[in-house]
Amino acid sequence: MVIIFNEMKRKNSFTKWAFNLHGWLGLMAGLFFLFYGITGSMLMFRGELDRYFNPELHHLTPQGKVLGADAIYRDLVRSHPNLKKIVLHDFPVNAFDSYEFMLFRNQQQITENYLYYICVNPYSGKILKEGSYADLQPSFFRWLYSLHYSLQLGMPGKLFSAIIGLVMLLSLITGIIIYRKHFWDALRFKAGLNFKNSRTAISSLHRIIGVWAMLFTALLFFSGFWLNREHFSPETWKINPPTENILVKVNIDSLVAASRKLVKGFEPIAVNIPTTPGIPVLVRGHMPSSGSLLYRGKASGFTFDQNTRKLMKTNIIEKQPFAARFDVWMYQLHIGAFGGVVLKLFYVLLGLLPGFLSITGALLWLKRRKKFKKQYNF
Repeated sequence: MVIIFNEMKRKNSFTKWAFNLHGWLGLMAGLFFLFYGITGSMLMFRGELDRYFNPELHHLTPQGKVLGADAIYRDLVRSHPNLKKIVLHDFPVNAFDSYEFMLFRNQQQITENYLYYICVNPYSGKILKEGSYADLQPSFFRWLYSLHYSLQLGMPGKLFSAIIGLVMLLSLITGIIIYRKHFWDALRFKAGLNFKNSRTAISSLHRIIGVWAMLFTALLFFSGFWLNREHFSPETWKINPPTENILVKVNIDSLVAASRKLVKGFEPIAVNIPTTPGIPVLVRGHMPSSGSLLYRGKASGFTFDQNTRKLMKTNIIEKQPFAARFDVWMYQLHIGAFGGVVLKLFYVLLGLLPGFLSITGALLWLKRRKKFKKQYNF
């Protein structure tokens, strides 16, 4: 009898510890969870909204022959010094659209935003719009993108975002410990809502929504941590001295054309172009053999020598090592870009839940912190 009593006491103490930790986590990080949920939800429709609010970039008047990307790239490298690389981020999707280049600047401070974008008229080569991701103008959604991933604080912000992901995972684990007896009832819709008073209403909503949202929430925050995990390494924080850009000898347009011939049906989407010697050019895109939804976009591609145009490697994502495929899965699952509008709306809805759960959980914890019972029936 004494053994049973001691065992029950030990379990209750463990649950009480989990309850207190769960409350502290929700109280400390709840506003950040809400912040990441709101900004992430807005970014779900970043592409569509950005095109809508910037018609001058996507409703151009055709003026003869389209300029190749190579000439534009060379002008940009000459006019924008101290780059780590330049990416042809978007080709024109039709005769009225513009090129978009993303410049990765060589950071000189750990809090500096290294992302810079340039949209170019494909007929005249004229720069239509450019700016840093650190500036609210001229592009709100690019500013929002950096705010979401780094709080506009550079490397420290990315590290903080990764830590928040781990905090949320710990919050989920402690929530599982607390509500473990109620999981099955919630999944079978037998854990009804109780609107007897405000506390019971918040408690029942918190429990039911928390159970159903648990898997998605864990995936969302783990993938967020995974995308920023490199900032736990001191090597990532290294500041390199200013460098002089080099121009690759190969023609970028010829590499794009060659990639289409290498695999019939290959769709080039972006081109990574180095600005330092020895690094290859990477033409990224979608392979016709990549049927999985998680491999949509620019997960595959071809690597070319920057001087000789020699094909160095064919990167078919399905044939890559597990680590490379896992990185793609985490990226796609985090941004929800592998489905249509319905999936994006689903992400928006569930993306807001962590903030809701953290705030309601903190309210419950504050009310019950001193009244935690051995029989914790929420």
